[in-house]
Amino acid sequence: MKSLFDYLTYYGNLSFDEYAFNEVDSLILSLLSYVKFNQIVPNGKNDFIYLEEACFKFLKKYNEKDFKKEDWLFPNSYKLMQMLQYSKRFYHTKLYYLVSSVDSNGQFGALTIRLPNHITYISFEGTDSNVVGWKEDFQIIYQFPISSQKLAQEYFNQTIRLFDRQIYVGGHSKGGNLAMYAYMYGNEKWKKKVKQVYNFDGPGFLDDVVHSKVYEEMSKKLTVVVPKESVIGMILGNEHFRVVNSSAHAVLQHDGYTWECFGGRLVTSTLSKKSEKLKNNLQEYLRAMSEEEKKSFVETFFAIFEKTKITNIMQLKELKISTLLNLMKELKNIPSSTKRNLIALLRMLITGMN
Repeated sequence: MKSLFDYLTYYGNLSFDEYAFNEVDSLILSLLSYVKFNQIVPNGKNDFIYLEEACFKFLKKYNEKDFKKEDWLFPNSYKLMQMLQYSKRFYHTKLYYLVSSVDSNGQFGALTIRLPNHITYISFEGTDSNVVGWKEDFQIIYQFPISSQKLAQEYFNQTIRLFDRQIYVGGHSKGGNLAMYAYMYGNEKWKKKVKQVYNFDGPGFLDDVVHSKVYEEMSKKLTVVVPKESVIGMILGNEHFRVVNSSAHAVLQHDGYTWECFGGRLVTSTLSKKSEKLKNNLQEYLRAMSEEEKKSFVETFFAIFEKTKITNIMQLKELKISTLLNLMKELKNIPSSTKRNLIALLRMLITGMN
């Protein structure tokens, strides 16, 4: 199975004039905002560092073994830096305006990338392994906008310049949702320059947003991609999405580094029965709930993480199903249907991690 690393091996020496910008390039750039570029990429709108120099500084700062311990969720970021450092395709790509923050309100990150062929790519960081970021993913079922969506809109408006000719906006996981929001509610003058909006396995929106005029207008430029066993991408409405193949198992298919590609295209697949059932159950369940019930569902779900002192999603590896069931017994005043959905969701996460 060919991954984006194979793509870089075969096409990394071709310029964008020789091989046009495509969705695999977009996936690579959407994953670039996850890379721990703090104190490497400038956080100002007018300052930049060349990608090859940023890769060099990153590889000097981290050794592979220590990095993979630190970044459990996306350890392949290290290999990406090794390959991009010598990629002629991305040579002299400029990185601007790195934003990366995590606090009690949520997690937000973004990166502006200006390619040598006059393409500007705004990459919104998705959910990392911090539970606070995952909680924010689920808060979108009852809250609109969430804090990171508002920050994404501000970032979109602030980072674009008059000389930017072709703009692409994208992100993976929550970053895909932020890319959509930023475009929908961004400055109209800048929106005209946007060629495409990419959502790679990110959540959708509430029904009233999906059926709004701003969403309908954006959908003409929208590409939504999910793996065959998608979880995060099944949260809320994504009207039209394409399913792609992955070499990983269950929830770990969320990792874009595992997606199969052929040339500049991601290889099409079909949604698994498990994800199809999750999508249908979640949508049916959420549509029947009041705003207060939705909030209670999310708060109850993440109360389990607090009880087990889980602050990083990868700690689910250490959580046993039996422990989960015992915790559920302790939760009071929770309808049996809610408990069943909570157990199903957590079971999928836990089994997918092991």
